[in-house]
Amino acid sequence: MNMASAEFLIFVAAIAFLYYAVPRRFQWLLLLLGSIVFLVNGNGIQLAAVMGLAVLGTWFAGLALDKKKSKGILIAALIFDAGMLIVLKEVNFFLEPVRIFGNAIGHPLAIQSLKLAAPIGISYYTLNLISYLLDLYWGVGAVQKNLAKFALFAGYFPSLTSGPIIRYREIAEELYMGHRLSYQNICFGAQRILWGFFKKLVVSERLAVVVNTVYEDYHTYAGAYVFIAVICFVFQLYTDFSGCIDIVLGVSELFGIKLPENFRTPFFSKSISEFWRRWHITLGEWLKDYILYPILKTQLLQKIGDKYKKRFGKKLGKKIPVWIGLFPSWFLIGFWHGGAWNYIFGSGLFMWFLIVLGEACKPLSEKIIKIFRINTDCFSFKLFQSLRTFLCFMVGLSFFRSYNGFAEGVGLWKSAFSTFNPWILVDGSLLDLGLSGKEWVLLLLSLLLLGVSGIMREVLGHSLREWLAEQNIIFRWAVLYVLLFAVIIFGCYGIGYDAQAFIYQQF
Repeated sequence: MNMASAEFLIFVAAIAFLYYAVPRRFQWLLLLLGSIVFLVNGNGIQLAAVMGLAVLGTWFAGLALDKKKSKGILIAALIFDAGMLIVLKEVNFFLEPVRIFGNAIGHPLAIQSLKLAAPIGISYYTLNLISYLLDLYWGVGAVQKNLAKFALFAGYFPSLTSGPIIRYREIAEELYMGHRLSYQNICFGAQRILWGFFKKLVVSERLAVVVNTVYEDYHTYAGAYVFIAVICFVFQLYTDFSGCIDIVLGVSELFGIKLPENFRTPFFSKSISEFWRRWHITLGEWLKDYILYPILKTQLLQKIGDKYKKRFGKKLGKKIPVWIGLFPSWFLIGFWHGGAWNYIFGSGLFMWFLIVLGEACKPLSEKIIKIFRINTDCFSFKLFQSLRTFLCFMVGLSFFRSYNGFAEGVGLWKSAFSTFNPWILVDGSLLDLGLSGKEWVLLLLSLLLLGVSGIMREVLGHSLREWLAEQNIIFRWAVLYVLLFAVIIFGCYGIGYDAQAFIYQQF
């Protein structure tokens, strides 16, 4: 069930109506029923049963850990959950090196790539289950002895396919408690859903036309076309992913349940590390808490830290273990997105390299700032930092989008620098990329609106809908109707048009 579809909206409306029609003590059961229907509709009975197996196994492991904090039980449960994710989604990543090794030693192996089906949302609910187990083992989370309630946490349908990643200890109370019908929840939830549809259907789908045209034939569309496409993909991914999250958070808000934010004006970031604290926030925080910190606490990293403090001084010696610990964390970020090197490099190791490079060069940059007396508090310097961060992120995402492999990303950049043709920006050549002149104008105006919304959040400290709530009712509803009709009139949907599924539903 595509979340950018009328079918999904009808489904949500029906669940919301029934949710407030039943007694509050049964509302969580209604959400569980809706989640099961959503899961079976998207997966079928067999794949839904696969997820059910993961939920059941984790629930039993949680009961066992509650009785006895056994490292053996924890490890077995973690291998079970992570193993299902790896086998069903990423097993070919491990088969390919075996095939290459066999060819290298002169003994070709007849290993075929496997095409296994995985339940929708497996990358998300697996992380939810793992965090539940680790929180139990560390004593910072409570056990859920009711299997049905635990199943609702694992498969809560708004967040199942695209996140955000949720933790049991943070959402349990709101998930199971009853909620009264609230005008604010319904109004704010509907507004956020509408904003998500605008991002997806009006903006992201048009950007996708440009991106797909260039990526599918980057030898023909060389030079400046490539730069346009990679910039467009940054905004395509942002409007697609954040638009999906807007719909998810809006749907959940209809039920009175607040899910964690996943984006916080990332394009205002001054560095890559700051960018990833504002982009896909729940994934970054999950990896920090459950991968990075445990690695840094290991005896090996402690010894490395002590060794380098003596050799390079306390300040640098403290950073080196962190850089080492960040490497597997960023590798896993890339691997989580997909078991292929374009993902591992583009959204993982390249970002790790930039973060380490930035930290290592910090003393040098501070000296340059001091020598040239650069004002770091002025607008122009902050703009420079944000543009630099955007360009670095853009390069990484260009490989992320190279769905045919890492080599495609390399070929794309070779094509970018093989031709000098900046005049395509003004001679009408951009009309060959699949959008008419009017659609380009609509796209630019829509991006401008998103920019204004981001500035309001960053500078004024509140969102567009919070600002809108402070306005008079006539103005407020006029703005909402304009946005609604913008989606209806300019949205990419309808007979003969199949809006692409949200990009992060693939992960």
